[in-house]
Amino acid sequence: MDAYTHRVYLTRVRDFVEGVAFPATREEILRYARNRNTPSEIFNDLTHLPARRFESLDDVVAAVDALHFATAAR
Repeated sequence: MDAYTHRVYLTRVRDFVEGVAFPATREEILRYARNRNTPSEIFNDLTHLPARRFESLDDVVAAVDALHFATAAR
């Protein structure tokens, strides 16, 4: 995947998760994303986040980055 597509995807993740009250659990993030009609690919990535508390939007984006793009590289 090229750098531009990578950046755009993570920006979209940020757009759909922005507004969550942090710190937040995975379940709280999923509830928020579900209410925002988040696209299925992004929502699927969020469902695979570790079951832990996320301290910030950057924390979530970094976790999705590691999850989504590590999988895509295989």
